[in-house]
Amino acid sequence: MKNWLTSLCVAACLMSGSVYAEAHHGGAHWNYDDHGPAHWGEFGETCAAGKAQSPINILTNQTSSLEPSKSITLAESVNSNASIADNGHAIQATIDNGGKLTIDGIDYKLLQFHFHGKSEEMIDGKQYDLVAHMVHKSADGNLAVVAVLFNEGKKANPMVQKVLDNVGKTTSINPSELLPKQNDHYFHFMGSLTTPPCSENVKWYVMKEVQSATKEQITAMRHYYDHNYRPVQPLNGRAVESK
Repeated sequence: MKNWLTSLCVAACLMSGSVYAEAHHGGAHWNYDDHGPAHWGEFGETCAAGKAQSPINILTNQTSSLEPSKSITLAESVNSNASIADNGHAIQATIDNGGKLTIDGIDYKLLQFHFHGKSEEMIDGKQYDLVAHMVHKSADGNLAVVAVLFNEGKKANPMVQKVLDNVGKTTSINPSELLPKQNDHYFHFMGSLTTPPCSENVKWYVMKEVQSATKEQITAMRHYYDHNYRPVQPLNGRAVESK
């Protein structure tokens, strides 16, 4: 019954256009300030009581080889319209038909991707300058998220720029342009949504190849949100796999 209710809650959030739907408590709204991560248990019990929460600090010397059945096949190269908006917590591109990824024969459709002003996940204690989370859902309501990390560099990122240029508009995009060229190397773990209701049983894939965005692009993205990232959460014995 509990798993069914959790699935229903996640499905409702997705139907609203974002897994980052607003959670309320006593008329308040969760945020990253006075109602920030330390208080999210008031907006979603799992945020405080969950044992498989995201994000995490990935320790590369404590990972194991990825089981073949958990590998992903990406088919994101689809030209589609996307509505780009400030959803109140992040800049998000909601995709009409954004391709998919496949895990062990099951397809997960790309619903949206959004940006955090710094990476939520860490690798060996390092936090990156920006991250994009690509949110996918299977027909039975399960979620898979692909994280694409960015560091400041001299080379502008075309997809980041397209998003920045079209906030509040609808534009044509190809989601595969957000992915690194070497997209068959990644870390995998089971986690959660990184905002209330912090629902668990989310399949996470963190790309190893770090992308580049200019200082100007990162500053422009942080103009909207400069601290919309949840602190890393305890691993609690979870396995982290590497490919």
